[in-house]
Formats: sequence, structure tokens, C-alpha cells
Amino acid sequence: MTKIVAIANQKGGVAKTSSTIAIASLISRGKTCLTIDLDPQGNCTDGLGVRDISDDQFTAYNLLDLRQDPNAIVLSTQWGIDLTPADIGLAQKEVELIAAPDSHYILKEQLRKLSQYDYIFIDCPPSLGRLTYSALTAADFVLIPVQCQYFSAKGYKQLLSTIQAVQMRSNSDLQILGVLPTMSDNTNISKGALVSLSKVEGVDVFHSVPRSIKFTESQLAGIPIDRYIQENHSTKERDDLTEKLIEPYQRIVDRLLSLEVAYA
Repeated sequence: MTKIVAIANQKGGVAKTSSTIAIASLISRGKTCLTIDLDPQGNCTDGLGVRDISDDQFTAYNLLDLRQDPNAIVLSTQWGIDLTPADIGLAQKEVELIAAPDSHYILKEQLRKLSQYDYIFIDCPPSLGRLTYSALTAADFVLIPVQCQYFSAKGYKQLLSTIQAVQMRSNSDLQILGVLPTMSDNTNISKGALVSLSKVEGVDVFHSVPRSIKFTESQLAGIPIDRYIQENHSTKERDDLTEKLIEPYQRIVDRLLSLEVAYA
């Protein structure tokens, strides 16, 4: 049965896209997966090496239309990760969804037609608008990347309120997979943010991902971070970078796979 994971936070610059690509890349080594770029900025599309979308290529804009076949919108990437791409046109779709009753259920209905995948990952936009609400309504789990800064850690509680509203109104089965601290360093601010995140009862906090230029380099190259490290560094560098940058994401993958066994 397909498991759908939304990666969400209303704040931008918290490594939602980097995390989406990293987790999808790791899990694609043994499972079939689709990544849905639900951000009009299209960074996930770009980060997976899809740099040009032709005029006749369907995108996430079309996915949010029940008349469209979602299978016809999927692109294959060279990384073994299928992709529903996005571009700026998706911003108009959010406006259209606001005006339509019960439009937050459209994505859920469309994803039911993609049951050939083991996992679907949704890279949400940096807002709590209709696109994010639709993703949470469709998802089985939500992962919350939070930058290790005071205001980021404080602000994520607003997302928790939105998740609770979704659980009450449109998706009672939605579970919080956990919080992923990102861009951590050895400063007191970062340490304080981690303490703050750990105080939210009932929400697991994963091992933090440190700040690193390697994420920017991999995105510019259009290569998932684990593949980028493998292809562009010596053996010793690969071992060090894998432990620091990839292991936190591997723990999330391991958690998903363990839940898969638990729900079997």
C-alpha cells in the first residue's frame, strides 16, 4: 500500500526541498517512489535535474484537476525517482482552489490513482495555504524540517496547530512522523533551538542535519546529496560527509521502513 509523506513547514529556507530529495533518493534504492513538487518555485524539480519544462509538459497544476490522469504527469529522472514537476503556474492553481468547495480533497483523490508506488513524497510550499492543506489532507505522515534558529523553532508550533485542524476536519489518519532539525551548528542559538524542539510532547525529534555548502552544490548540479557525495569526493571524504549529512536522513528512511513492517 502506498505511503504518502508530506514535508511541510510554512517558513521558507528550512531545507524542505533538500530533505525531500535526500529521503526520496535513499528510499528509491529499494522502493518505488514518486516526488511531487507542490511549490510554485519548482526547486524540487530543479534539484532533481529537470531544468526545462516544455510547454506541453503537464505539471502539478494539472495534477490538481480531477479531469487529468495523474500518471500522464509523471516524469522519470535519472536517479530512479519519478517526479511530478512544478513551475510558477502552480501559484494560480492555489487561487483557483480557494474558490472551489472541498478542493483540498482533490490531491487525495488523484494520488489514489498512483498506487503503483511504494512511497509518494510531497514537497510543500512555504505557506499554510490551500496547497499545503491539500498535501496534509492526502498524506499518511508529515515530516517537519525546522531550521535550528530561535524564530524557526518557535514558529513551527503554528504548523502543529494546522496539522491538528487537518486531523480534526479532513484527515484523521494523519500522523506526525517527527521534526527534523536542519542547518544546525555549534552555536548557543542552535543548541537552544534543539532544546525548544524537544519540549513539544508527543513529537519525535530526529537527529539534526548540520549546515553544509554541499547541499547547495548538489542542488546546483541537480544531483541528490547522497549521489553527489558518492560521485565527487574521495573515499575518506565520502565516509565523513555520509556520516554527517546522510545518516540523519537514513534514520528517517529506517523509521518509515519500520512503520511499513508494523502496519503490514
